[in-house]
Amino acid sequence: MSNVKNIIITEKRLKEMFDLLPNSEAIDGSASFKPIFGYGDKKELNAFLKAKNLVKTRTPYPLIWLLYPYNEYHCKTNVEIERLSLILAVQTNASMGNEKRINSTFSKILFPLLNNIKWLFTRAIIVNWDNKFELTKYPNYSEDDSATEHAGTFIWDALKFVIDIKITDDCLNKVKF
Repeated sequence: MSNVKNIIITEKRLKEMFDLLPNSEAIDGSASFKPIFGYGDKKELNAFLKAKNLVKTRTPYPLIWLLYPYNEYHCKTNVEIERLSLILAVQTNASMGNEKRINSTFSKILFPLLNNIKWLFTRAIIVNWDNKFELTKYPNYSEDDSATEHAGTFIWDALKFVIDIKITDDCLNKVKF
């Protein structure tokens, strides 16, 4: 057996960090939910959402989804990823106007979740990044062009958070929010 450390698995390190995130409040403030982390391409995402929808144990939102594909550059003690894309999403209804979306789902759930992720990346010790990011808003997003709600179609308000990041093999710092 050599002294070479194992390869850093990005998905496992991200899950380890995202497990530290606090609950996100529901839009109406009636409940709070732990963000759920998943990863894959669009096909995997749809399969994940359909499976969660069938189980009905709890909503799969707010969702943090690591979007495939991406490239990793491995060194001895870290992995570097350029343009790592995370989708932050909540389910919504098609009839809500954009002003209401910004004031409810974006301001009350998605932006606080994004701020918690940025705080986590800054304080977790295992992440190096320059605090620069690309952000794309997706109000009333659906794969279905008609944006109507029916079985198998998920209508979201979402943010796409794109960063360059380096994740190390150090021990994760327990971050307080």
